[in-house]
Amino acid sequence: MNRKQRLLVYALTIFMLVWGFDLISILKNGHPADWDEAFNIFNICQIIYVTSTLLLTRWVGNRFFTSRRYSAFWVGMLAVVVLFACQRYLLEQVILGRFFNIWNYPPSTLLSYYFLDNLYYALTYVLLGFLIYLLDAQLSNQRKQALLLQQSREAELQFLRSQINPHFLFNTLNNIYSLVYEQSARAPEAVLQLSNLLRYMLYEKKEHVPVEKEWGYIDDFITLQQLRFDYPVRVMRETHIEAEGKNIPPYLLIPFIENAFKHGDFRQEPLRLSLTISNKELLFESNNRIQQSHKDEAGGIGLANVQRRLNLIYPEKHSLEVTEANGYFIVRLHIKF
Repeated sequence: MNRKQRLLVYALTIFMLVWGFDLISILKNGHPADWDEAFNIFNICQIIYVTSTLLLTRWVGNRFFTSRRYSAFWVGMLAVVVLFACQRYLLEQVILGRFFNIWNYPPSTLLSYYFLDNLYYALTYVLLGFLIYLLDAQLSNQRKQALLLQQSREAELQFLRSQINPHFLFNTLNNIYSLVYEQSARAPEAVLQLSNLLRYMLYEKKEHVPVEKEWGYIDDFITLQQLRFDYPVRVMRETHIEAEGKNIPPYLLIPFIENAFKHGDFRQEPLRLSLTISNKELLFESNNRIQQSHKDEAGGIGLANVQRRLNLIYPEKHSLEVTEANGYFIVRLHIKF
């Protein structure tokens, strides 16, 4: 509980202990409310010792129960019970008797009887105070655990994203180096494409981006990858966007494309990409023939990275199928919005 919620709980508890039973009795019996009686001097005293008992119980719980010092905790709780009786005796018997000539108990009441009779009330208030403390502690622990989990999740996502950029950059620089080494006329175009991609990678730090923007990034990536082949690489893209404005994490689909270009054989068959977006889901599919020399390497770190990101961002709201059959590598991704 936050501070306002905690104050509200204590205020409601004190109200019910002081006036709740009287109000219930009034409503039940149909008697008119006597506000002078409701705010008599004994109720004022009750507010004082009930409030102090609840707060002291919370202090004892925070100081000893939380740290598992149970012996000190029980001693502290016993001290709160005794202090409750002492407070009530001081307020209702000594102060009210001396200054107002009224007593809650007859002046002739024995101290032993007084303390035994107040044991019931003291235990009731202490138990309520301890229950409030337990509820507050439980909610606080849940809030801390949720915060730690969120911080851990954000840190891991940031780490996974940091792995993507160097991995992609390393491969792309190798491609451009090959073009420059061969004095290819396509090298300037590759540098321009890399500039566009780096701009996206360096300045796109949002947790989610529009799917259309990611798809445009994929277009640039495909164009850049096509430059490294000495033969035309055909790419067949099917796009069905039924609902615009849907967002996904940046760089989520790139590892699939990168993996296809790294291990694919496009001499006879194209790379097939399909993207379908509706209000409720995203469907992505990649299909390519595998080079015979890379048949056992088609997965890789990039796909494991994507799987981990999906687990963190879309728990129980996604499915990723990666299959290799008959010389083809197929990826199917399904995300529920």
